[in-house]
Amino acid sequence: MARDPALKPYRIGVYCAYGLVCGLLFMQLLRSVVGDLYGREPVNAVTESPTACLEDVQRLWEQLSARAVQPAPGGIESNALSKEWDAWSRRWEDEVESVSVRCRLDSPSDAASRSLSDALDGIEDLRRRLSRSGEDAAEDARRVKDSLADARKHLGLK
Repeated sequence: MARDPALKPYRIGVYCAYGLVCGLLFMQLLRSVVGDLYGREPVNAVTESPTACLEDVQRLWEQLSARAVQPAPGGIESNALSKEWDAWSRRWEDEVESVSVRCRLDSPSDAASRSLSDALDGIEDLRRRLSRSGEDAAEDARRVKDSLADARKHLGLK
């Protein structure tokens, strides 16, 4: 069946409209994929209020303070201490990162955010220092234990 030549302009118009709609849908799809690949911030990203951020940083400080004075589980020379510290430290670092992202403390925009960012950096520095001092204390404890064992051996005691 042959097509009516009188309707040719209408067919061309429909083809153009169809092509335009397909092109728009393709551009939306392409924009979405490129946005996801190159880290476009999600539209529904929730930023916390400065007060909530202050409470989160305060909570992290309190956790670290409690952790710093907590007695060592299983004794000072125990491997359980280092394993437990590593597990806690990983969880704590994830929490610090979460607060930093939610409160946008990586790029503070006002004085309060800068102060919170400085406080969070200080808390993380303190955690690193506590970790190093714990390693030093464990090494000192091992030396003391080895010295005591040597003394027992030299004295002929078991």
